[in-house]
Amino acid sequence: MRTGHGWFVRQLGRFARCRDGAAALEFALVLPPLLLILLGMFEVSMVMFTQASMEGALREAARYGVTGQNSTDPAARESQILSLIDQYTLNLVDMTKASISYKVYNSFTSIGTPEPFGDSNGNGKYDAGEPYTDVNGNGHWDADQGKNGAGDYAQVVQYTIDYDWPLMTPFIGAVMGTNGKVHLRASMVVRNEPWNDVAS
Repeated sequence: MRTGHGWFVRQLGRFARCRDGAAALEFALVLPPLLLILLGMFEVSMVMFTQASMEGALREAARYGVTGQNSTDPAARESQILSLIDQYTLNLVDMTKASISYKVYNSFTSIGTPEPFGDSNGNGKYDAGEPYTDVNGNGHWDADQGKNGAGDYAQVVQYTIDYDWPLMTPFIGAVMGTNGKVHLRASMVVRNEPWNDVAS
């Protein structure tokens, strides 16, 4: 068997023309990025679905809260609100890691506003020792005057849920997350029904 320079060139040419296994090689090269893209699409879809479920859960919780059911037992009422949020988020939200709040306000315009204070030094912000009006009655000045609770009849209540969704794909985390998580937030404001007026 001749193994000179000519033979080597001919064998190299045959190898270059051979297409056996080319499809498998191409598939092996394309598969990892394809899977990554599909996983990213799935994760973004899950984030969007979870956001929508949080909004729907708040709507159902608020619908229950405005009717005044269990209004004489605040603990039972708030427990039922949490149960509804858990039910309508379809186990996508870890309730032990989610931050859920409901705050009562005197009016819609007071939502998110600080408690009034006397700006003694004129710096435009509250400083310790300055006089203030304790709107929510918790004994200290607050940047948000809302009072914790589901509210009494005809009161304005803001329901809020915050949750950090853990991301699985690194490139999605780089685009839309922080430290491997994306922060989801849903909020809803309602006025409780005047159930005392109805009862009387």
